[in-house]
Amino acid sequence: MKELFNSVSNFQAECPKISKDASNPFFKGSKYATLPHILSIITPILKKNGLLIVQPVMNNCVVTKLIHIETGQTIESVYDILCKDATNPQQLGSGVSYARRYSISSILNLNIDDDDDGNAATGNVGPQSKQVAKEDLNPKHSNWAKAKEHLQTGGLMEDIERKYTISAENKKLLIAAK
Repeated sequence: MKELFNSVSNFQAECPKISKDASNPFFKGSKYATLPHILSIITPILKKNGLLIVQPVMNNCVVTKLIHIETGQTIESVYDILCKDATNPQQLGSGVSYARRYSISSILNLNIDDDDDGNAATGNVGPQSKQVAKEDLNPKHSNWAKAKEHLQTGGLMEDIERKYTISAENKKLLIAAK
């Protein structure tokens, strides 16, 4: 495993901090690094160091294998695919992309720009943040279609409710649109 570990060490020394290139429309200020963006940065550095990543999907999990090409030595990680409805191809695809992104970041110990230590995800906000009144989400709202798309692609109603107030009737309409 010495060759694999040396190559990974060299990769980590060369790999720059990866910036977040996309925003979550239902978490104000929440940004993340997309899978294509991560791959565009790491692939040439992996190749230069004789490393390869493959990510087959097996048993509702993404299996990430980091392979030292010359020796065949590997490190493997397994990440469960989480989505509301695994029979919905869009939701499953979203879950696969999410699992791939986080699995690659973890197995390579990538430095993703400006980590907030999970504060946005857990609702822990600093004393300087201000409570902002939420807009009412209804079928006439300009983001109604985005909210439907969010749910259709595996997003959670909780994400929408963090940003908007939504009546029980409109919530049913959104859910029915899935």
